[in-house]
Amino acid sequence: MGKDTVSGKGKHSEGSLEEFRRATLGLVCSVVLAVHVSAAQAPPVMRIRSVSVEGNRAFSGHQLAAVLFPREGEQYSESTLHAGLERLLDFYKTRSYLHARIDSVTMIRDTGRLSVDVRIYLSEGKPSVLRQVAFDGNRNVPASELLSVMALREGELFLPSLLEQDIQSMLQCYERKGYPLAKIVVQDISFTDSTDELSARVRMRVEEGTELRVTELRVEGNKTTKEYVITREARLHADELFRSDLPDQIKRRLDHLQLFSSVSLPELYLTPSQHAGLSVRVVEGNPNSVDGVVGYVPAGSAGGSGYVTGLVNLSLRNLFGTGRKLSARWYQENQSSQETELHYFEPWIASYPVNAQLGFFQRKQDSTFVRTSYDLAAEFMLTDEFTVGASFSQSGVYPTEGYGRSVMAESRTTSVGVTIRYDSRDNPTTPTSGMMYSTDYQTGTKHVSAGQLIPEESNSTTQRLLFDLSYYLPASVRQVLAVELHLRDFSSRSMDVSDLFRLGGALTLRGYREGQFLGSRIVWSNIEYRFLVAPRSFFYGFVDAGYIAQPDLPAIGMIASDQKKIGYGIGVRMDSAVGLIGVSFAMGEGDTFSTSKIHIRLINEF
Repeated sequence: MGKDTVSGKGKHSEGSLEEFRRATLGLVCSVVLAVHVSAAQAPPVMRIRSVSVEGNRAFSGHQLAAVLFPREGEQYSESTLHAGLERLLDFYKTRSYLHARIDSVTMIRDTGRLSVDVRIYLSEGKPSVLRQVAFDGNRNVPASELLSVMALREGELFLPSLLEQDIQSMLQCYERKGYPLAKIVVQDISFTDSTDELSARVRMRVEEGTELRVTELRVEGNKTTKEYVITREARLHADELFRSDLPDQIKRRLDHLQLFSSVSLPELYLTPSQHAGLSVRVVEGNPNSVDGVVGYVPAGSAGGSGYVTGLVNLSLRNLFGTGRKLSARWYQENQSSQETELHYFEPWIASYPVNAQLGFFQRKQDSTFVRTSYDLAAEFMLTDEFTVGASFSQSGVYPTEGYGRSVMAESRTTSVGVTIRYDSRDNPTTPTSGMMYSTDYQTGTKHVSAGQLIPEESNSTTQRLLFDLSYYLPASVRQVLAVELHLRDFSSRSMDVSDLFRLGGALTLRGYREGQFLGSRIVWSNIEYRFLVAPRSFFYGFVDAGYIAQPDLPAIGMIASDQKKIGYGIGVRMDSAVGLIGVSFAMGEGDTFSTSKIHIRLINEF
């Protein structure tokens, strides 16, 4: 079977098709201009009554008429007809009929009814099918890899719009391999006519350019933070190969420091030695914050009085511009119980991606005991998101005279532990996607001294597990589903009330008093549906659920039992001149509006 060949070089092939189409439309427009009206008299307004198409085989006449004139009874004009014919040719082009053309257009006018019947004669041509793609100049990326990222496939319909997208995909492939200066141009597109199709063959020329390696990072805008801190946290390796995702990674690393109000996407530039450099601009924010929570617990009985609970968390995240951190926390659970906590954080020990932390914690539990603990922890940053660590801690429990010594004994516990943490949140302050996962397992030895309750000292093994998971899913435009799951578990043969975990309050199970429930194993989940109204402001509805497993501690009258609780409510967090203000209105099981809990939280940055 004989074949005719039509070919073109580079852009001239596509240009020939475009010139042909424009010439066809020009002919049609000249026909349209032959309107039999008087030059001195304005033409009457005519409307399109019907449209028919001749020569169509692949698509129905009704389908093409809807493309030509989307609105029934549309007003007729030269520009309206011209735009419709353009849409018709584009319709065929996007369906691989690249050689479709309009042969002629006739119109029948009904001056009495002021209407026009339009008849279009066209030649669809044959669909174009891609039969071959070839490359010239690709030395470092094989043709098979370039073909694998293309949406166009050999043997499928040939669409020029997809070819443009494929070129961008191939350039991104080169960027990922360290060739950001690569160029790809269409060198030749040829068509071979056969019985049922036009076989398309595409040849592209690749100019790979030189491989770029990043040798320097230029930082602008930092006033307090030392430049070496920013360079260090960017985690650029010596002569690191430039990849297309490298600027995004650097921006994300600097954002997670929470030291800057904004970080620009690093820009690529060439050094005099023809190496690559990246330039990033930062705007320093307020690295220090005061986080406060105020809660009011109403009276539990008639004639009683309520009381205020609170939390103050002071964080200094950039001491002397070095990235060192110091934090202090004070927590008033009720009238007679409170906690005090101090932590110091030292980043990048000996210039290695290892962080160290020293901590102090003390809890005073009404008239029962005082617990004091010291800890030392170190973590190794394996990747941007994944961290592993180890810890050592020592704690002592000292019962108070009287009631305290009648229900528990003095003890000292030494523990070691391991930590695994993964953080892929897009923003630590107001995340809209990603997850935060952390597991901390500790094992140790508890030494109980002889006293009023226990006549002989003893030693026992302890195990403590802390599990936290937070997941953020974009549910819709400016809406986020936030789901959290937390677990705390402690086991030991010599367990006492100081080893138990507390559940309830603004940061755990809302709708209940701060630390209302005690258990050796507690599990709670928080589900929030957030409506974002600003980058750091949102309102939300929430449901909290909790599970408490109590051990058998006869000394304090605690009997082994399990219980489940649920809380729910609404809240809002607003970004204001004084900081982030959060207010939640929560109700627990059996609550009424008069016994509901209101929590107010303020995070002030300075």
